[in-house]
Amino acid sequence: MIESLKELDKKGRVIGKANYLFTPEISCSFGSVYGSLYNQNESIVIGRDYHNDSRMLKRGCTAGLMSSGVNILNLSDTTFPLLQFTIRRFGASGGLYFSGGHLFSEDVGIRFVDAGGVELSPPEMEKIVNSFKDYPKKVRRVDPSEIGQITAIPQTDDIYIKSLQQFVSKKLIKKADLKVVIDCSYGPTGKNTPLLVNDIGVEFIALNTHYRQKTASPVPNINSIRNTANIVKASNSHLGVCFDVDGSRILVIDENGLEVTFEDLLMLFI
Repeated sequence: MIESLKELDKKGRVIGKANYLFTPEISCSFGSVYGSLYNQNESIVIGRDYHNDSRMLKRGCTAGLMSSGVNILNLSDTTFPLLQFTIRRFGASGGLYFSGGHLFSEDVGIRFVDAGGVELSPPEMEKIVNSFKDYPKKVRRVDPSEIGQITAIPQTDDIYIKSLQQFVSKKLIKKADLKVVIDCSYGPTGKNTPLLVNDIGVEFIALNTHYRQKTASPVPNINSIRNTANIVKASNSHLGVCFDVDGSRILVIDENGLEVTFEDLLMLFI
């Protein structure tokens, strides 16, 4: 077993090859260390993408967290933005999200979120990584009667969708008569984004909304983006959106099948 998380620390995130460097044992040990940084009976929201390796490592970490007396609000498969929303909505003390690597398909990473739903900065992550050196000396082991509880909260999808609808004008959207193409990249985005877009009155074509085992090339990739662009042009859609696997990043395609630059997107908010 590795004695520190330095091998998994990649620019402020814990990332490693699943079941090889980043093992279930490491995940469980880390969960007990991380849980000990919180007060007993505090609650942490935890979620993952669809993939089996993320699921395995999340379960290992969950066991470690519970052993330290921390309660778990379990989102199961979900998007990263929904996890951030849930932390604020339920007043949790923080959150963890497990997802596949963006560069290497066999990697799994953990994203750490504070009580405000904001991802931790690299300096804050450094403290957590360094705390693993104290395992198992400073790990809090509670009595069997005080082991943390795990609670499923499936209703958050509906709450999230209803909350997002408050930020848009359905009347204006309906008047615009929009048509969009959405590539969900085989991630949990496929569970709630089509429902949201449909509820606000946008005609859409949804791609890759189902679960698929990992392949050698993570998605979205050049082929999936090109496919979305072609469908946008062929269907005379106004817009195409390619989501990252955890739903936290997007690539936008215009009606001509060309990428909308970050600078142009930023102008929409000014």
